[in-house]
Amino acid sequence: MNFIATYLIQVLAVLGLVLLAIEVLVLGISTFVLLFVGLGLLLTSLSMYLEWIPATWQWALIGTTLFTLLTGAVLWPIMKRAQQTPEHSVVKSDLIGHSFVLPEDVTPDMRVIYRFMGVEWRLVTSEPIAKDTLVEVVNLQVGELFIKAKDPA
Repeated sequence: MNFIATYLIQVLAVLGLVLLAIEVLVLGISTFVLLFVGLGLLLTSLSMYLEWIPATWQWALIGTTLFTLLTGAVLWPIMKRAQQTPEHSVVKSDLIGHSFVLPEDVTPDMRVIYRFMGVEWRLVTSEPIAKDTLVEVVNLQVGELFIKAKDPA
């Protein structure tokens, strides 16, 4: 106990770093509690080192509490926003608009594979298209090309 009282500033800093390491490395910043407490301990240690507050265990408790609440209030909206799922956006690709001649007949319920640039794509259509028809890619998803017959104009 005498060791902790003698090296209070260093103990708070090490404890704060340990809590931050556990939060980041073990929990993957999923709970935020250890993050806020770790930052509160580090800020309290820094405040005692700079002699803004006395280096006593009472002030360590008060400082850690206040800095934990402060970092929680400031960082909570940022962390909450960072964990939100991103909005799905429309895929933009150079393949959209690509034209090619169908190697075989395609129907909506038929699985046809088209090899393009070393990748095998599943051709998806909403209407039957005959072999040797010029088609155009209108959309794509992972492993799928959505095609339609190209107008001869």
